[in-house]
Amino acid sequence: MDRWVRGGSSPLGRIRRAPRGGAFWRSDGLSALRPDLWVPLPRGKYPHPYPPMATYCRCSVSVRHHRGGWETRWRDANGRERSRRFPSQEAARAFDEALAEISPADRRPDSARHGRGGGVYSYRTADAVRWRFVYRRSDGTQTSKRGFTSERAARDARRRLIERVERGEVRHTRETFGGYWERWLARRKPYLEPGTWTGYEINGRKRLVPAFGSRSLGLSVDEIRDFVAELAEAVEAGDLAAKTVNNALGTLVVCLNDAVGDGLIATNPALRVQRLPPAHIERDYLRLDEIPRYLDACSDIYRPLAELLVGRGLRISEALGLRVGDLELEETGGMIVVYRSRKKQAIGSTKSDRFRSVEIGPALCAVLGDQLAQRAELASDERADSILFVMPVRTIKRSNGRWESTGVARPLDRNTVSRDLHKHALEDAALRDMPLHALRHTAAAAWLAAGNSLMYVQRQLGHADVNTTERYYGHLERHVLAAGAVATEEAIARAANATG
Repeated sequence: MDRWVRGGSSPLGRIRRAPRGGAFWRSDGLSALRPDLWVPLPRGKYPHPYPPMATYCRCSVSVRHHRGGWETRWRDANGRERSRRFPSQEAARAFDEALAEISPADRRPDSARHGRGGGVYSYRTADAVRWRFVYRRSDGTQTSKRGFTSERAARDARRRLIERVERGEVRHTRETFGGYWERWLARRKPYLEPGTWTGYEINGRKRLVPAFGSRSLGLSVDEIRDFVAELAEAVEAGDLAAKTVNNALGTLVVCLNDAVGDGLIATNPALRVQRLPPAHIERDYLRLDEIPRYLDACSDIYRPLAELLVGRGLRISEALGLRVGDLELEETGGMIVVYRSRKKQAIGSTKSDRFRSVEIGPALCAVLGDQLAQRAELASDERADSILFVMPVRTIKRSNGRWESTGVARPLDRNTVSRDLHKHALEDAALRDMPLHALRHTAAAAWLAAGNSLMYVQRQLGHADVNTTERYYGHLERHVLAAGAVATEEAIARAANATG
């Protein structure tokens, strides 16, 4: 023992350099704790004898009354303090005595060797030994994943997951989708058109929040695919349209894109979910011989607007948003500049958020010139910001228009045009039923029948991409196909004459 403590400048220094024993406190029932501490000191300094080696490495065990029960506390071979509660003192003492007979190295199973397994530990189940691993998430909290059948599988999974966390591909957040959705929707409202925001709110309230509201914001691809699959069953049953499902998925994509930008999630899982194929829709339109019948059946109030929709293909919201100053009329033709569209609540931008000019011919210029003259009769002044198409004030019961106490004409309502004026014109002309938007398709079909190109149609309709125009109206570009067929027959005829 002298070789353990020999050397140094003081007894305390030799104590620090001496090997440490297993000093402990042991309780005897409810009596006061009795220290049984052995400390190696220089021989002859103190009269205490050195303890035998068998007791020098004992680990502490104690029994105490704690919070209405009995608790056994001890330190294992790694020096970690552990405890276990018992309902009675006898059970606690029995466990204490049994634990004292077990060697310190065997007091903890191999599965709990903190810091020695590289974050991978084993545990026993009713069937076999399984493996788990621990790691730190992107927010610094520690968690574990379990259920691996081998140590190697657990280590490989841990390594791959840690690499993804370090690359920023996996981020952990405790925020739920429902909580983020409310904040996101309120934050985006000043930047969205009223109709767009209303669509987002409806998709969230009816579909997204009920499906994901209580779940973590870090949704998985499988969760979103299951959501789309569930809605697809409703499409097959005829309760929903495929476009409704795709709109809900598109809303989720936009929301999670902002969550990625906020640093709450690493990637957007909704981008990996395929949309439903669009339903087969045959877009009806008025044929060339049906256009005069439809226009002749229109009322005097609706006729100028109908000729504009059929002749220039404006959206109804764009036509109702026109002002007097947007028209440039001449005898040989003119131009309309589309700046805005009339929404349900207020005036807003066009669908593509771009201005465009629409060329008009002399006949439509004359019709719109008469409309300007009638508009001047309804207004006290001819301001450039006056609405072009208005509902006249009704003066007698048999006349058309609205009853207004102020005598001021109001803009035409979209529902009035679609459900009343347009439907009555179709019925009076004995034409098949079709939506008001079919007049836009009618204009495109008429332009292509006259030999205009798809590029011309795209610019007049205001499509952002010519592929959209080709998808909807490419099959109507007959002049190209007809010219190709005629050229092919002429080439065959010339070859036959040359060989004959």
